[in-house]
Order: sequence, then C-alpha cells, then structure tokens
Amino acid sequence: MRTFLIIILSIVCFSMNAQEDYFVNAKNGLNVRADKKLGSKKMTKLPFGVTVKKLKDESEEITIKVKRKRIKGKWVKIKYNNYLYLLPKKTKHEQYEGEGYVFDAYLKKKKEGREEIDTFKITEKEFIRLRGKRTAFFQKSEKITDLNSIKKRLKNRVTWITSFEDEAYKREDAIKSIITNKGKELIINQMSNDYGFNKDFSGYYPKYDILVLEGGHSSDACFSIKTGATQSTVGNPDYIIPSPKNTYRLNGYESGQECILYFFQKKEKGEFIYLTDFNIACRFVDFYWIDETTFIYSIINYRTDSIKGVQEYFKGELKI
Repeated sequence: MRTFLIIILSIVCFSMNAQEDYFVNAKNGLNVRADKKLGSKKMTKLPFGVTVKKLKDESEEITIKVKRKRIKGKWVKIKYNNYLYLLPKKTKHEQYEGEGYVFDAYLKKKKEGREEIDTFKITEKEFIRLRGKRTAFFQKSEKITDLNSIKKRLKNRVTWITSFEDEAYKREDAIKSIITNKGKELIINQMSNDYGFNKDFSGYYPKYDILVLEGGHSSDACFSIKTGATQSTVGNPDYIIPSPKNTYRLNGYESGQECILYFFQKKEKGEFIYLTDFNIACRFVDFYWIDETTFIYSIINYRTDSIKGVQEYFKGELKI
C-alpha cells in the first residue's frame, strides 16, 4: 500500500511540474540540446521571451562555465514549439513541437502572483483617501498609428511580405521577419500568422520599441523590435502604469476574450523584465500606485449583481 501511494504521489507531482510555463530569459537566445550536458548536440535555438513548458528536472543544482562566467542552475527537460517563430534548421512552415534539454539559469518562471503580492479589500472612503496621496501622474507615450509611417520608421528592422501565392489574399500588414538589436533575424511562421493592422487599435510605440498588431478574436499581438519578445513579457504600452520612481510598472494586453491579462514588470539594469502575472480581474476600473510597492485598484464584481455589478476597492503590495 505504501509503495502504491508513493507511485501515485510521484505521478501527481510530475503532472503538476509538467504544467509549469517558463520564459526564455537569454537575450541571445537559448540552445536546446539533445542531452543534459554542454557538449551535447544542439537541436535548436529558442528566441528570447518565448514560452516553453518545463517537463522535468534532470539534475541537482550545478555550476557550469560559459564564456568565463560561472553560472548556477539545473538541467531541465522542456517542450517547445514553432507556433510563432520558425526555429533554426526548420525551414518548412508546418507546426511542430519538440523536446530537449536546457540549463534553467536562462529560464524565468511564469508566476500567478499569489506568493509575490498581498491584496485585501478596503472601503470606498479609504480608496479615495489613498488615491489623494499619489504623487506621480503618468502620461501616455507617443503612438504611431499609420501603417506606412510605421514601415518607414522600422525600415531594415521589420520586413513585410510583398508576394503572395494567392493574390486574392494579398495584404500589406503581414510581417515576414523581425531583426533584433542583436542582429538576429526572427522569421514569423506564416502558418500561425493571423496578425493584422487595425488603425483603431494597432500602432508602434517609439519609446518602448514595441509594435502592436491585432491577433485572432481581437487579441493583442505585441512584438518587441529590440528582442523579439511578445505580449506575455512586453505587453501593450497602452496599459503601462509605472510606480512613482519607475522601479515597477503594471502592464497588460488584450486576451481576445474581452479581458486584459495583467502582469507586473521590474526595472533591472535599465530594462523592464517580467515579474509576475496579476490576473485579479477581467479589467480594472481604476489602478493607482501609492508608493514603489503599494497600489490601489477597483473592479466591478458581477457575482453579486448579474446586471450592473458592484464596484469594489482593494489595496495591494508587492512583496518582492
């Protein structure tokens, strides 16, 4: 009986582990290898910011030497795909998934925010009082909404498809590839390319070097021209709300289900990196920073009144 329970627990633990999503956090891309060692055959190279699933830890923590640097981490087995970018040595456009081994020092876990954020309900009166204490007022940045102007601005950095197999489906807003600041060309997999330019929602944000297109079901398709990272880690600049000293910021993007997927970012070495998800509500009515780690927000709760809903008020704090 005891052996049986151990087996069951092992299966459950593996299943939970297999559901973990990670982002590639290596600016130059991450090599996927055929075995859990540096000398193993390179299967492919994943671009910065793409999401992979961790299937299993394959070693205890060890230290490896990369370009004269000693880096601590573990070998892990992952599952990856080419649904966005065509991966090296894969020239055809069919969809595929693969498995391989990477060193997890170059992965960043996608978090739900439950461990990193404390939130609790407050009264409307307290919300108004705290709102009056805020010291920073954020102005939205420049957004270029003309496609021709965007093409000129991103000349030699973004290439667009100009020839089509079927002229009936000819379009001017289909991206072919992005050349990152590192000189890496990331080719868009056209089998999964349903991104288009909508003048009411799409645009290029020079300050952030982010291009926002419209994806399936009116979702946001956001591309960092610097790195090739997409909406899960760079978000849509329309939803950026920075903390007073710009150490942290709220960000988000349209999910295609009439809701915004929110997350926090933290500034490190002059750049903002993904910190944790914050999907507390479909949409915030209001969100304000009180100081660098404390914020207030309000949402509409439809569970108590299916017709109008009830506005509720909260205070939150980043514990990181």
